[in-house]
Amino acid sequence: MKLQEVLKILEKQTLMSVATYGQQYPDNSIVCFAHSKEAELYFGSYSDTLKCKNIDNNPIVAVTVGTLQIHGEAKKIPYGTTGYMMGRGIYDAKFPQYKSVFELENNELYVIIPYVIWNYNPSKGEMHRDVLILNESYYQSIEVYRPHNYIKRIL
Repeated sequence: MKLQEVLKILEKQTLMSVATYGQQYPDNSIVCFAHSKEAELYFGSYSDTLKCKNIDNNPIVAVTVGTLQIHGEAKKIPYGTTGYMMGRGIYDAKFPQYKSVFELENNELYVIIPYVIWNYNPSKGEMHRDVLILNESYYQSIEVYRPHNYIKRIL
């Protein structure tokens, strides 16, 4: 799968589901997102939410957007930095109605750097997913996502 295919899917979406796991509890949240030309995903959230506390403890997240499944690393972007201003430009262009919310204390901007992106594509066969690997060592470490050959059960 090519990055351009991923960007076309992202462009059509406004919401993503972000799954996190911290020291004790999992969380799955729906957030508005914007994306860069490199498929980095930007979202805003209050830092005292469970998802953000989980990200502080374990930055690896799983995301779904439309037909995409994404694993990556989430990071809070420090307020006022060059990276923050760039990310806010991307986010504000898609969601100008939320500009003022970022001026509230503890409302932070986060970025998810994708490591692996799968696109669920049943037109190519049952449970088929095209894959774009952006971090080879991460992909190799999650061998459960490699294709398997299953044998039919015998009763």
